Amino acid sequence: MPVNAGRLALALPADLDMRAMIRPELADDRAQHIFDGAVSHLEVPYATPPGFRPLVLDLHVPQPRDGTAVPVVVYAHGGGFFGGTRAMGPWAFLLAAGYAVASVDYRLSGECRFPGPVHDVAAAVRWVRARAGEYGLDPGRVAGFGSSAGAYLLNAVALAGDNDPGLTGSLGPTPELSCRLTAVIDHYSPADFLTFDDDAREDSMEPANAPGTSAARFLGFVPADRPAEAERANLCRYATAASPPFLIAHGDADRRVGIGQSRRLHAALTRAGARAELVIVPGADHGSPEFDQQPLHDRTLAFLASVA
Repeated sequence: MPVNAGRLALALPADLDMRAMIRPELADDRAQHIFDGAVSHLEVPYATPPGFRPLVLDLHVPQPRDGTAVPVVVYAHGGGFFGGTRAMGPWAFLLAAGYAVASVDYRLSGECRFPGPVHDVAAAVRWVRARAGEYGLDPGRVAGFGSSAGAYLLNAVALAGDNDPGLTGSLGPTPELSCRLTAVIDHYSPADFLTFDDDAREDSMEPANAPGTSAARFLGFVPADRPAEAERANLCRYATAASPPFLIAHGDADRRVGIGQSRRLHAALTRAGARAELVIVPGADHGSPEFDQQPLHDRTLAFLASVA
């Protein structure tokens, strides 16, 4: 007798409990000491979309002297939506300042198109909130931090929040929890793929509106060919007075994502009445060393302290 595909699809769980499926000998979370004064929990599953590999994160938790819960920053790596790893990123300085870091992997554009990777990052935020008590985290102080493509994903989660489930999804074992972020640190993110080429430098490394580009692979189409659908991915349209505070850093010599993209997002946020700071890094290209150096670290820590 043929299988009823529709009934079978309805029977599939929305998210698989990977810990319940792992051999008990391998199920323990083996904490490691990698960074001074912190405990690291590596390759922890946070969601399992049916038909995909388990999505994992690395959680690094500084050990507070007084035993109080620590604030946490969820970090999403760059890589043009088609590459990268959770082991990347300029986030290690946060540990010494008393912030935990959850560095996440998400589905890349060869696996899943927009808005799927946004769903992944939203699920990671919910996981952090759900497991806060287990790891000594403060569920009321969960900030986002991303670089390039990862910043785009976290920005989308921060701006849509719990108000647009079509954008943030219901992935993960605790879809009922909030994916709200208390603050966002954005390093050189794209914001609007329809205006991406307008903001590009003459020596730009890659356009958005051409077949086979990073943007086209992420969306599943050339943005200019389907502008109404591309507008759905325009982060500026989601800015409201209720948006969390943003610290946006962008180099004025960025050859991959023109600084005009950050100017557009900053303008949309401030126009809507949200708090947003734009830090222009003179002479910096995309991912330049300046984004992991003391001046920007200090500015970032001052920003996080101001929104605590």
